[in-house]
Amino acid sequence: MKLYSFLLASFLLATFLTPALLAEPCSAAFISGNNITLERNGMIWDYDEKTTEDDAVFLRGVIDGETGDNNGFVNAWEILKMEVFLSDKMRKAIEEDPDVKLNASSDTVELEDIEFWVSKEALGRVNKSSPIINYATVSYNFKEELGPGTAIWLMGTPDSNVTINLPSGLDAERTEGLYNKSLGFENNCTVLKGNFSPEKNITVWLSKNESFKADTEGIKTKSDKNAGNESADGENSTLNAGVRREPGNLAGYFKNIFAEINRSLT
Repeated sequence: MKLYSFLLASFLLATFLTPALLAEPCSAAFISGNNITLERNGMIWDYDEKTTEDDAVFLRGVIDGETGDNNGFVNAWEILKMEVFLSDKMRKAIEEDPDVKLNASSDTVELEDIEFWVSKEALGRVNKSSPIINYATVSYNFKEELGPGTAIWLMGTPDSNVTINLPSGLDAERTEGLYNKSLGFENNCTVLKGNFSPEKNITVWLSKNESFKADTEGIKTKSDKNAGNESADGENSTLNAGVRREPGNLAGYFKNIFAEINRSLT
C-alpha cells in the first residue's frame, strides 16, 4: 500500500497543488521502504517513508492545518491526532482497494490491524525543511494457509525498496514485478529483496524449499544413523558385560562369550 497517498496525495488535491507532483510519488523528496514478513497464516507489512525538502515543509503544514490550530507550529497533540487520522484513512483505502491477494483473490485475506507513527521530527515550526520519517505496520490474517502452489500478490509504491521474508520451508518458485531481485537465506527462511515495478505490483509463486527439505532429511538421516550406532553399542555393552578376555587366549575369549549368551537365554 502506498503511504504517500495518505501523507500527501489526498491533501494535495484539496490544496490545488500541481498534478505533476502527484504523478511522481517517488521523487527525490520521498524515499519509501517496505519489509514484508509472511507466515503460514498471515503477514506483517512494515512501511517507512522519508519526506524531505519542500515536501517536508508541506507535510508539517498539513499536520498543523488538518489536525491543529494552523498557527505555524506542530505540537505533540497534533501529531497524535494525525496518526489516528492517517490510520483510519489507510484502513478505509485498503478495504476499498485491497493490496494483498492470495491466488488472485482478496476474499481469503483479512485486514487485522494498522498502526501509524508520525515521527517526532515533525515537531516545531512548519517552515522547517528537515526530513520527516513516518512508519506504519499493517497486519493481515489468512483464512487459507500458505503453501506450495500459493501465489501471493502485493501492491506497493512504484520503484520503492522491498524485502520479503518467506515462511520457513517455502521458496519462491518464480516472481513477477520484483525488479533488481536478489535472493538470500536468513534464519532458515528465504529472503527476497528488490524493488516494486513501475506498475507497483509484485506476485510471488511459492514452492517447497528443497534446500530446507534436504537439510532436514540430512539431519534426520544422521540422527537415525547415530541412534542405530548407539543401539548397537548398547547391545555390545550388554553382551560383553562380565566377559573378560584373557590375553593371548582367543578360544577362551569366545568360550566366555558363548557362556554369557547361554546364561542370558536361560
